[in-house]
Amino acid sequence: MKDEGVIKYKMHWKITEPLTASFLEDIIEYRNKCFQKGWIGYDEEQEVGYGNISERFSGPQFVISGSQTGDIEHIEYMQFSLVENYSFEKNELFCAGPMKASSEALTHAMFYNLSPKINAVIHIHNNSLWNSYLNKKASTQKEIPYGTVEMAAEVKRLYADGLIGEKDVLIMGGHQDGIFSWGQNFEEAFNLLESL
Repeated sequence: MKDEGVIKYKMHWKITEPLTASFLEDIIEYRNKCFQKGWIGYDEEQEVGYGNISERFSGPQFVISGSQTGDIEHIEYMQFSLVENYSFEKNELFCAGPMKASSEALTHAMFYNLSPKINAVIHIHNNSLWNSYLNKKASTQKEIPYGTVEMAAEVKRLYADGLIGEKDVLIMGGHQDGIFSWGQNFEEAFNLLESL
């Protein structure tokens, strides 16, 4: 059974107008930069998009690229979702916009819960970097699948244990090629990936 690209939380999606293009300028710019590097894209073999990107909107709310948008070379403002609320305990998420939120949205939510200094999160796939840094940089346990409350809890644990900070990189041990970076803004998060 195919596991990639599957939404594993209970989604409450309200179809609404998109956020203004002016607010989304930065997230669009950096998402397209990630696509150009092959960090966000489409896996022909598995027939699934990979990678996603988000930005804090207000308080715990954040904007994230829509589910299965990895194949779009130049993403536009219509391809984002506003995550309005979520519950780790109930494994549910409430989002609004023209598209459903990414399958990795609950993990993004946890990053924004860790610190008010985290305002941008990037999730990429890169086989070479993943193999080079797995268990050499902070890595999630291999039995923890992506997009789950267990993954969110693992991020929280690593932060509480001081293994990751307010701007950092995380290797997803149980998600082949998966890497997260985050920081105060997209420049920080993107530069962390480039520095690898």
